[in-house]
Amino acid sequence: MTTAADGGQPLTILTVITPARYSGAERMAVYLADGLQRRGHRVNFACKRNDRMLAALAERHIAARVLPISGKLNLAAPLVLALEARRVGADVIHTHLSTASLWGSAAGEIAGIPTVASAHALNIKHCFMLADLVTACSMGVRDHLVEQGMSRSLIRVLYNGLAPEQFDDVPARDDMRRRLELPLDAPVIGAVGHLSPRKGQSYLVEAIAILRRRWPNITCLLVGEGEDREPLQARARELGVGDCVRMLGYRSDAAAVMQAMDVVVLPSVAIEGLGVALIEAAFLGKPVVGSDAPGIREVLADGETGLLAPVGDARGLAEAIEQILATPDLAQRMGEAGRARAMALFTIDKMVLNAEAIYRELVDSR
Repeated sequence: MTTAADGGQPLTILTVITPARYSGAERMAVYLADGLQRRGHRVNFACKRNDRMLAALAERHIAARVLPISGKLNLAAPLVLALEARRVGADVIHTHLSTASLWGSAAGEIAGIPTVASAHALNIKHCFMLADLVTACSMGVRDHLVEQGMSRSLIRVLYNGLAPEQFDDVPARDDMRRRLELPLDAPVIGAVGHLSPRKGQSYLVEAIAILRRRWPNITCLLVGEGEDREPLQARARELGVGDCVRMLGYRSDAAAVMQAMDVVVLPSVAIEGLGVALIEAAFLGKPVVGSDAPGIREVLADGETGLLAPVGDARGLAEAIEQILATPDLAQRMGEAGRARAMALFTIDKMVLNAEAIYRELVDSR
């Protein structure tokens, strides 16, 4: 049997995740699995049908099975997952998000296999309480669980990570602007994320209405899809900025679209686990503006890599964005500092090594 890169015995990990979209948590689960396999471990996914995620797994030669495990009233799911864990010979079950953690942890109890449950947002603790260990994607998420009575000794912080090299081939700023039919000399800001009230894009649209008074040719790019698309379009029209707020929908090249932006914004309303879009922006050397919310303030070093604005405050967002747009030297310094911070804290290699240590801790304790 081949050994893992650290010289230890390779592990078999069953990853359980159930959403139908392919967004932040799903991408992190795929990146983690890919990194683990490159270190000699074996990873199998158990999920419900998610074509984008399945395609990403197939591209990386990661095994996956579509199983009937979705829904918090699905009482058969623990047995289904216990049988799957035994079938693949799992040493560890690693669950992501609440539903998978509820049923995957129960499956671990049935199968006698240790479980790690990953919280990617400010979740209620109940779905994670059966896990042997819980990972939080930020100290903010960890503290949120502790405040609900979960023991700090059972929680490990596992930061999300990206591969710096995945940004090497991103087109240059001007090239992306030409592709998107954007002017080369006009201010462009934007946000990447699921279009929903919790992501706070409505406050960014309102901020655009304020910023347009100084920059009439400003453009705002909203990358993502979700239930808030039509309300956001309606709000932009109501504020008279429908012509400069562009809804781009889901983009597999979201990082390339960010390259066209002068400032990347994450206006979430207090429930962001860790701002992955801000990490992507940092690797691109982009200055960022984010809500002063848990998770975001761990990625964004206020005044150093970007600026924080009060949660749910369109005028505060506008003022922070304006400060960066109006000061090119500041924007450049923040972009450079952001990239250095991302290289130090938020790489896939760091995420994989930390996850591996958590798995070893669990397996050794058994």
